[in-house]
Amino acid sequence: MEKKLATLKQRIHSRLGELTDSQKLVANYIVENPQRFALSSVRDLEKELQVSKSTIVRLAQALGYDGFHHMRSEFLRVIRHELDPIKRFRTLYSQPIPETDYFRLIFEESLANIQATARLVDREHFKAAVETLKKARQVYSVGLGISYYIAELAAYLLNRVSIRAHFMSYGGYSFPEQLVNLDHNDVLLAFSFMHYSVETIEAAKFAQERGLPVIAVTDKATSAIVPHSDVVLQVAVDSLTISNSMVPVIALIYAMIGQIGHDMKDQALQTLEKIEYVRREHSGKKNHKSLKNP
Repeated sequence: MEKKLATLKQRIHSRLGELTDSQKLVANYIVENPQRFALSSVRDLEKELQVSKSTIVRLAQALGYDGFHHMRSEFLRVIRHELDPIKRFRTLYSQPIPETDYFRLIFEESLANIQATARLVDREHFKAAVETLKKARQVYSVGLGISYYIAELAAYLLNRVSIRAHFMSYGGYSFPEQLVNLDHNDVLLAFSFMHYSVETIEAAKFAQERGLPVIAVTDKATSAIVPHSDVVLQVAVDSLTISNSMVPVIALIYAMIGQIGHDMKDQALQTLEKIEYVRREHSGKKNHKSLKNP
């Protein structure tokens, strides 16, 4: 982490001559307290350093960042990527920051990640992913760790807009074994984030070898799943906590579902009507049995 922090600090030192006195005050604070800065909001810095919000924002822009959140995310990324989860947890929660509002911090972080994802996602790739899903005979969603639950959510939502989707569980059969009877008419939707599961990457590799289109949702353009994918959607998942932030991933899934629902509104409506019919019928029979057999 020291090497990465040194690079960020050098970036600040190289611009000191161009800064105002109030900007230098903030810059020196960042250099001397990088981890504390990573947990601070604009309001925290205003209060502690007695400077204005505009001073902080202009400093970030003078250093080549889009704004405060972009600059802070760089320091968060260093802490997050250079430390293992246990060390990161200890580092983040050992900082002497009075009255830290983690509710606000996490919500600000989530908003920043969504905004970053909106910039990262290539709109042509997004359109390609939507079209690929719409044409699929069946979509198989895959992921491990927290991505396991994201893959399950994706399959659930796809089914509700008339896309036949299957969530690949991991247990009795390996991922490749579940893909063995599929072909180019089917699609693999894979979720892969740091720390990247070998099993998910192997599933993408196997699917590609069998001619299945592979859509990868990942956090890095250089992640190991990218070479085995036909469409890549990159998301920002930086997090203060011990796990990747899935908020932007869920937002991306809902964006795809919204577009598919719009493009296939008749089929989606029919599917929703069938689901509601089955739900009412099943619920009615279940309640009737309960009344007969208390």
